[in-house]
Amino acid sequence: MGFVNFIATQIVGDPAIMFGLIALVGLILLKRPIEEIVLGTTKTVIGFIILVGGVGLLLEACNPLTEWVRAILGVDGVVPQNFLIMGKVMAEYGREVGLVVLIGFILNLILARITPLKYIAVTGHIMVIWASWIVGILAGTSMSSTTIIVTAGVLCGLHYWLTPAVNHYFMRKSDKLTPEWSLYLPDVTGIAVAGLLGKYIGDPDKRCDDIKVPKSLEWLRDTTVGIAIIAAVFWMVLGLIAGKEAVEAVSGGKNWIMFLMLLGAKFAGGLAVVIYGVRMLLAEIVPAFNGIATKLIPGAIAGLDYPTVFQFAPTAVFVGFIFNLLGGIAATLVMVAIKFPVIILPAVWMNFWSGALIGTFADAYGGRRATIIICLLLGFIIPFGWGLAYPMAGAIAGSGAINDYTDVSTYSLLFQYLVKMFVK
Repeated sequence: MGFVNFIATQIVGDPAIMFGLIALVGLILLKRPIEEIVLGTTKTVIGFIILVGGVGLLLEACNPLTEWVRAILGVDGVVPQNFLIMGKVMAEYGREVGLVVLIGFILNLILARITPLKYIAVTGHIMVIWASWIVGILAGTSMSSTTIIVTAGVLCGLHYWLTPAVNHYFMRKSDKLTPEWSLYLPDVTGIAVAGLLGKYIGDPDKRCDDIKVPKSLEWLRDTTVGIAIIAAVFWMVLGLIAGKEAVEAVSGGKNWIMFLMLLGAKFAGGLAVVIYGVRMLLAEIVPAFNGIATKLIPGAIAGLDYPTVFQFAPTAVFVGFIFNLLGGIAATLVMVAIKFPVIILPAVWMNFWSGALIGTFADAYGGRRATIIICLLLGFIIPFGWGLAYPMAGAIAGSGAINDYTDVSTYSLLFQYLVKMFVK
């Protein structure tokens, strides 16, 4: 059983290893020379590691916001953080989660092979996170361990297969995105809302990256510089509102004003590194995946991670994040005002990922107006679904954390209601 868990969590569940293996197998199937196989596999892994390095910078820039927002609002509540959920469930039900990931991935491969929907999830860590979420919900019932493994395995297999299928529909329907790959992300809700409503809200030809500025400010059109300056102003304002004491608590001994000034540059630098890593990764993984698509599962399309679409609209990534965060802050304030049973704190880290993703799609379908409106509205609405989901989260309920994908507020919430109604 230890070996099975190792395969599920350390290979399938480790994106660097997973992508490296996909590149290796794909290039071998394409019968490339040994030097190309070594080069392509190595560059795939390095591209992912560069991407992760950029994510680390983004994390350093975004993490302080969580504490400042909490200090400004003066409330406590449930933290939206999927890694907390994964850690709790893995600690208690690691065997079940490992088997569920493995069963789900094998079922995904079978379904992609025998059906017209040729989608394969390869975002390993998100596959483990979603399996942990489903196992956690079912573990709160009287189901036996075997029943949980089989049920969750089938549900995850369907999820790994269908999620990239739906997401790919919206990727290929816009000429601002790409049909070359899909996304395996439990943010179907956000993508669908952006894709379906974007064109009615805004104009896809008036995009965030095309904002006109006076000639004296033309230098702001450099995406990295522009984001750094605007982010620095945003962080500075929020830090000043939170106060010197709140900033110094996370500054690591640095002067609090200098610390605030550098956070915007750190965010912009992190985003630039992520995009560079993504481009390097995609340059190798997409052609290599064609080897698998050609030889093993004809027509197969990979479901990849969030950052793979950020390159299509870097400014919308930042705009989407900011307005999604503002929506989340407004949601917390309203929850406190109406005495909502569960207070959800702003999900700053996930406001970045979901906001950036939704912003990219909203920008592609409806330009900057859609990016602002849709990200703000979803940032406000989704936390209320998380609040409803929290008490029904099975073994996770009472943990002080909730899974923070947009889909947890929609079809996952419906699933939780059904489990509560029919499974004792």
